[in-house]
Amino acid sequence: MKSATYQAYSEFTAQGHAVRALMSMYSLVESNAWQRRPLTPIVVFMAFSIEAYVNSIGEKRVPFWSEVERLSWRRKVNILHTVTGKETEWEAEPLRLASEVFKIRDKLAHGRSERVMGPRTSDRDEALKWTHTDRLVPPWLEPIDLSWIIASKARFNILMTYLGELFGSPSSDHLLSSVGGILTHDA
Repeated sequence: MKSATYQAYSEFTAQGHAVRALMSMYSLVESNAWQRRPLTPIVVFMAFSIEAYVNSIGEKRVPFWSEVERLSWRRKVNILHTVTGKETEWEAEPLRLASEVFKIRDKLAHGRSERVMGPRTSDRDEALKWTHTDRLVPPWLEPIDLSWIIASKARFNILMTYLGELFGSPSSDHLLSSVGGILTHDA
């Protein structure tokens, strides 16, 4: 007589993994341990989290999702709204945050080299100081400062809750990283 075998399993979610990484970064910011590091990884992981959650919702709730999954994040959000009969309001919160985040993510991912000029000064040493700082950033990156990052955490949670609620999901659905258990295989 053979005995049963057991196998652990996990229904992994990409958005849960990305959200966990994002929240770890926020913890570092909130504890002042993020000092002097670029803030852009937070924006990038916010974009990863949003798009992964949009795909997670679509895969579960939209029968033709495999046909549209490769579309832009914006078109996929429009599809989620169309399927639920809701209007997509890009200029209003919470979707405004998604627009802000993806504008920056897209510039980082697809951007080209651009020259950013510091102020003119008659003091060469003063001009030299500007070359050793992260103050020379393009205009599209200027809004991403510590206050924007801190405010974006609450905005992010509101956005993710909103996306889930389009299909009646609980407010914590985007935080789900995995569901798992043990499978029993009879001998």
